[in-house]
Amino acid sequence: MNTLRIFVVFLFAVSCSAVQESVQEVTDIKSEVDLFLSTQDPEVETQVLKRLKSAHVSNETVKSLLRTRVKKGTSPVGLQKNLQTKHNGKDYPYALFLPESLKQGEKVPLVVVLHGLGGSGANTIPTWVERLNKEVAVLCPTYPMGAWWARPAEEMVLGLIDQIREQYNIDSDRIFLAGLSNGAIGAYMIGMFYPDRFAGLIPIAGSITPRYMHFLVNLRNTPIYMIQGAHDPVFPIQLSRRIQKILSDMKYPVTYREHGERGTAHGGHFLPESEVPAMLEWIRQQKRRKNPDVVRMTREGNHLGAIHWARLVRGRNLALLELPGPESPNPVKQDGKIGTLFATRKGDNSFEVMGQHVIEYDLYFNTETIDFDKPVTITTQKIQIHGKKLVPGEKKTSYKKKVKKDLAVLLYGYKNFRDLNRLYDGRVSILLESTLVHSSPEGQQRLSAL
Repeated sequence: MNTLRIFVVFLFAVSCSAVQESVQEVTDIKSEVDLFLSTQDPEVETQVLKRLKSAHVSNETVKSLLRTRVKKGTSPVGLQKNLQTKHNGKDYPYALFLPESLKQGEKVPLVVVLHGLGGSGANTIPTWVERLNKEVAVLCPTYPMGAWWARPAEEMVLGLIDQIREQYNIDSDRIFLAGLSNGAIGAYMIGMFYPDRFAGLIPIAGSITPRYMHFLVNLRNTPIYMIQGAHDPVFPIQLSRRIQKILSDMKYPVTYREHGERGTAHGGHFLPESEVPAMLEWIRQQKRRKNPDVVRMTREGNHLGAIHWARLVRGRNLALLELPGPESPNPVKQDGKIGTLFATRKGDNSFEVMGQHVIEYDLYFNTETIDFDKPVTITTQKIQIHGKKLVPGEKKTSYKKKVKKDLAVLLYGYKNFRDLNRLYDGRVSILLESTLVHSSPEGQQRLSAL
């Protein structure tokens, strides 16, 4: 009996020791991940990755830690008008509203509203809080002259959205970008260049010129709700009608509301309150699409980030298109090309890519999009424009092997987007013309390409 008791005590001690060791190991991994995410030193990032890989830490373990890393709050709720965010050493005002009815742990949609010329976040937000029935979070930044098309404004807005998502329990799949007048230009420009960050775009009483309509291609998976006055004296109605036709012809998710009202001060250049109920109902119905089967993009040299799971990394003689703003009065201008990349997931670990003016592209993968135990096949075609038609060239196999999960892809991806609904485990990079193909920083393989 004493022998049995001693044996049981021994097993209990061993079990406790194993649990303690496991907890210590998880704690160490968490510290390493926190260090990677907080440092700005590339050498520190490299050393952290090396230690994690040496310890055979899995992507699944890191994902679990990321999902429990940030404790997001829901207070203070209500309206806050005099807040500030810092970007590139400058302070920018913004206003924020969080619903008072928000329950602990409940995720809330976020509507970002960009003001027009002469406006501000503080004087924009009260009306929008009422319009949206106090049921969603509302974020209204302020930028000089409402020049939201300028890259400093774009970067500030995206950084502020990430900041609010870190601080509060925002539903990352239900973030909307709206704007009126100059703010509508910003909703188009930021929304077209970063479409996968939003559940929908709402440009009101504003438009873009034909030069930038190339980038409407990027809205393949991002619904847009347009409101424009037929008698708008500031933005010709023909521009909005043209945008609506382009999106409709491509069979993209577009809702177009054209009203005939005339305001006493600005003609048709305003948002009629009669349009608000339908807009709010549309917002309630939208949710961001994750990992869509088809990703389409047009890119210029200033905007080469990923859209969903595809990225045009480098293009041939790409244009650098940048409009001037109060903080970027002399933007770089260069004549050049617009790069085009169409990527399609065909199922069964098969992907087809077509491109124009493309030198290098990346595809990103996770367990929702491929089976990592089976080979992945990627084919590439050049496309050319003949008349008004896209004509694909010869299809060539650019990649055919298994994709390895890579902690670097996972951690750098999260550090860039801070989005738990956008986590990828592996990447394949296709470098065209030099025939170099590699699936991770460690492994490279030469295959024939374009």
